[in-house]
Amino acid sequence: MFSFYSAPRPRLRAGLAALVAAVALGACDGDEVIDPPFADTVKPRVSIAKGNPVADTLLSVTINATDNIGLKRVRLLLAGGITAQYDTVMTSAVTSITMAVNVKVPGNAPIGATVSARTVATDGAGNQSDTALVALTVGNLEPPQAIITSPVANSPVVSGKALVLSLSGKARYKVRTIGYQISGAYSFRDSLTYNSPLRDSLSVLDTLTIPDTVRGATINVTPFVTDSLNQRVLGTTVAYAVQSPANANTIPVVRTGVSPRVEVSDTVFVEATDPVGIATIGYEVRTLTGQLLVADSVTSTGAFSTLVRTFRSRIPVTAFPTPVTVAGFARNANGRRDLARFGSGALRADTVQVVAGYTNPLPGGGQIADALYVPRTDRLYLSNIERNWLEVFNLADSTFRAPIAVGSRPWGISAWPRNRDGVMGDTLLVANSGGTNVSYVNLNAGPTGREVYRYPLPNIMVYSITSTRAANTDQVITQRTIYDFSDRPQYIASTCSGPVSPGSACGDVVIVYSTTPTPGQSTPFPNQGTIRWENLNKKSSHFFFEQAIGQSQNRADTLEIERFAAGGVGADSILLPARQTVTTDNGSYNYSIVVRLDQLAFRDTTFVRNSGNFRRAVFGEGGPVLGSRAMTYDVTRGFETTPPLPVIDRGVSRPVDVSDFIANTFARVQGVGINFDGELNAVKGDSTYLFDNSLRLQGILQSRPSGGGLDFHPLNSGANSTPLRTRLAFVASSEPVIDVFDTYCYRKIATIPIRDPIVGPVRATVRPNGQLVLVGATIRGVTLVALPDNFTTTCQ
Repeated sequence: MFSFYSAPRPRLRAGLAALVAAVALGACDGDEVIDPPFADTVKPRVSIAKGNPVADTLLSVTINATDNIGLKRVRLLLAGGITAQYDTVMTSAVTSITMAVNVKVPGNAPIGATVSARTVATDGAGNQSDTALVALTVGNLEPPQAIITSPVANSPVVSGKALVLSLSGKARYKVRTIGYQISGAYSFRDSLTYNSPLRDSLSVLDTLTIPDTVRGATINVTPFVTDSLNQRVLGTTVAYAVQSPANANTIPVVRTGVSPRVEVSDTVFVEATDPVGIATIGYEVRTLTGQLLVADSVTSTGAFSTLVRTFRSRIPVTAFPTPVTVAGFARNANGRRDLARFGSGALRADTVQVVAGYTNPLPGGGQIADALYVPRTDRLYLSNIERNWLEVFNLADSTFRAPIAVGSRPWGISAWPRNRDGVMGDTLLVANSGGTNVSYVNLNAGPTGREVYRYPLPNIMVYSITSTRAANTDQVITQRTIYDFSDRPQYIASTCSGPVSPGSACGDVVIVYSTTPTPGQSTPFPNQGTIRWENLNKKSSHFFFEQAIGQSQNRADTLEIERFAAGGVGADSILLPARQTVTTDNGSYNYSIVVRLDQLAFRDTTFVRNSGNFRRAVFGEGGPVLGSRAMTYDVTRGFETTPPLPVIDRGVSRPVDVSDFIANTFARVQGVGINFDGELNAVKGDSTYLFDNSLRLQGILQSRPSGGGLDFHPLNSGANSTPLRTRLAFVASSEPVIDVFDTYCYRKIATIPIRDPIVGPVRATVRPNGQLVLVGATIRGVTLVALPDNFTTTCQ
């Protein structure tokens, strides 16, 4: 089906023809063969690429071939998941051709199998092009890929020196082997093989040393990757010119990597490349006027043509923000030195802002949900929801210690309360949102602490009871509807019963917590949470319904709540009966609690915090919409006694107060805070709203909305705070700053610049040495800002 074509040759004059014949005869005697003067020696060029997306039963490629005189033949060869060969022979003079080739996939070809497509072009003189390659996969899935990311193509390399080769590979069926092979001036091959668990993609660095014997030539480095199906794919070949050290007259090429906002102990990345080898690499920090603040460097033997170092800076700055310039430098093995430069050749000195704080990446990655500082240990404990442990950060030396394993998906953290002065016990309480339990962590066990018990939370069922008329008899019948909520804890706060005066010891420990909703909850409550408390000493429970007391229009729902014990902790009991008889001095009467069902549950996520004296707690209904509810709780108020309704907790906010808060704020809640005595609360939304424990709005802080939270100064006692420097609140921002406000006159008194915006909780504490520490979760880890506890307010 194919034919061959030879491009027509020009007619030769007679004398020239005789010369050609003489040359041919001379060759018979063993003389050197000389090509005719007009012989075509230029090779064709060919390229191949994956074609446009087509049906899964086809493989598509696009081939481009060119020649200076005329193409004769273009071949396409497939190997791997499909083996086939296709030839295209030109029958007329063609110097350029573009072909789209679609290959039908056999029915027995395995889905995902790699197909190596190679193409070669030949011209009329018999010159053959270099082979062009592309990888395809059966089913048009993404094939394995391997690339060389550094050094770039045509970079000079020096014999006897080593360069750092950077490889990247990815494969749909995991990367088993990644490596490279060298051809040209010499041959070499190296690779790394991995065991389970294999990864979808990875990057590796390998040291490539050019032998001393290689002189004045080019080496071709081709990366390759093999997946778990043993499919091997070659990447694009990269060529490097080899030079002799004596002939290399180069200067280092330096690149500096630094964030636009840096901390005093931040990292500075410097990369330097020079074919003759890098002997010194470092960085320097200067003021905008050129004064040197700090510099650092490391030396090398000069055997590496590429050197990469990440330095930990020590910038002597105490005022924030402070602008400085950062520049990398290097010296090669021949003693030539240079700084980082732009592509134009101009010197490059990056101007950055030095900001407050010290950001620590999580050692094992993950995401922080909540944080708590314990003064006795001088350590910060952070719940890593993705790693099922508590991170332990030691403030004395700014290092992470061994994490503490807890339950599934730990979220909120609180401390076991000891007294009304805010003294914490030696036990942390951790809400395991992936289960239905609370971890007890003994801080005295092991080097950092250890989980010693998991308190099983009960299953609480809610019922609504309504009266309706039977369709056939018109009799009044009772209809009982069950609502099953998730019992998984989310945020948690610690309170305790007992006298409220300073120094008083705590009585029963009562944790107040929100729950993690699920889509499987009963209609109409999918993905809605609840608020509850659990008395850890008496093993008793309460489901918050007080905020929903009242009657909906054209509807009356009597509420009943039942507790089912888990793990033998506590007892099955009726928390709220549908009907109960109460006897007083004036006689006996029956009562029921009627609620508005739509006010019973809360959106995800509901924030919870306790006051420093463990008396009160505040709640903020999360969710991305306006009109969120806020509530407070006072553990010391007990149950209703006048009239005696021993199922209504008087410490829960009244429905009228909750609706009044919405009318005064209409906010979206992004975090909550509560001061030491619980007299002042805050919810963060488009601004930050301050309110007392009866939910009456006190004032608004003009903060900026963000995904981060807020916290009060640990000794904040509202308008009566003494000294005045404790009358503060610290609020996260959408900008990389923490704003400081006076909570009595509602003014911003300071802005603390940090490296990254806070996207998680904010916690403020005063260490035993008197240092004020702010902690916030950012996308890069945990940021700690240590400040003197000497803020001054602008109003009395």
